[in-house]
Amino acid sequence: MQKTFVAAEEIVYRRIQAGRNYKKRLSDGTFRLSSQAFSDPNYRPSVNRAELCNHDPKYTQIVATDGVVSLVTYEVRAIDTVVQNDTHGELIRKHNVDVEHVPEPENYSHAEIYVHPDIQSRKVFHRLIERLAQMASQRPWEIELQEDIEPPF
Repeated sequence: MQKTFVAAEEIVYRRIQAGRNYKKRLSDGTFRLSSQAFSDPNYRPSVNRAELCNHDPKYTQIVATDGVVSLVTYEVRAIDTVVQNDTHGELIRKHNVDVEHVPEPENYSHAEIYVHPDIQSRKVFHRLIERLAQMASQRPWEIELQEDIEPPF
């Protein structure tokens, strides 16, 4: 399958799996996503390119209770908080964030958010997924997650 460039203004969708407590109620009554909604064992959170799935967020759902959030590619690429510090808090390395089209046989719209140089530390990856969760929380849900919400924390 041919890869194509992910343009700066593209929207990407991320599935938020129901039943995982990824939607957190804040004490002021608003909600935010848990960073774990973007976790990935390979440090490359999967997304779907909206334009390659007819701008239909339902394409990203697996079950009807799943939620779908969106991000804008240029905002993802502008993330500048993915850094590695030494034990004294001094900057060792800054990671650049990008979105790459990684088509799969059953999902041509599949893409991945990744950093370069590659992340070798869970702590550094956590900085990425925290920022992705914040960004997605600031946008309206494409499809609202259907699950009971736990009490405020």
